[in-house]
Amino acid sequence: MISNTITIFRTLLTMPLFALLAFGGGAYSWWPIALFLGAGLLDMVDGKVARARNETSAFGAMIDLIGDRLLTFAAVLGLIVGGTLAGVHVIAGIVLIARDLIVASLNEALPGKLGPRVGSAEKVKIVAAFSALTLLIAPHFFAQQQLVGLVALWVAAALTAITVVGYWTAALREFAKG
Repeated sequence: MISNTITIFRTLLTMPLFALLAFGGGAYSWWPIALFLGAGLLDMVDGKVARARNETSAFGAMIDLIGDRLLTFAAVLGLIVGGTLAGVHVIAGIVLIARDLIVASLNEALPGKLGPRVGSAEKVKIVAAFSALTLLIAPHFFAQQQLVGLVALWVAAALTAITVVGYWTAALREFAKG
């Protein structure tokens, strides 16, 4: 299936992304931002291709989620190891990663019972996180780029905490039923 091939390819892009951010002076090179934006673009493409070619499947949905989570993990961890994301700001990055682990664990414990939870706060969180990581990864175009990226990262972290509470509340209701 072509869509799954695209998803696997974009997931593989996370390895060089992490390596460049962590060890290759990533914040001042064009390669990391090309990999990050390329993986983000391919994330949009793989779903459209799957639907257009009627290739949607549980396996495709699973590897898509894994690819999404690994992209966030590689970017955040690469920025931390490379020193671009430091000090108290590391907490905001860890919140993004922890959310993925918590939600994945809850969905594993309660398969199909939490439903799709992509509300407006989740959509804004996704945009804020992607914007923040883009600004932090990209070569610096303007003086306050790092600051704007960090503010967007904290906005994403706050919205992430809010959405995790929603997941956790739904999970507690399901656990109580059962």
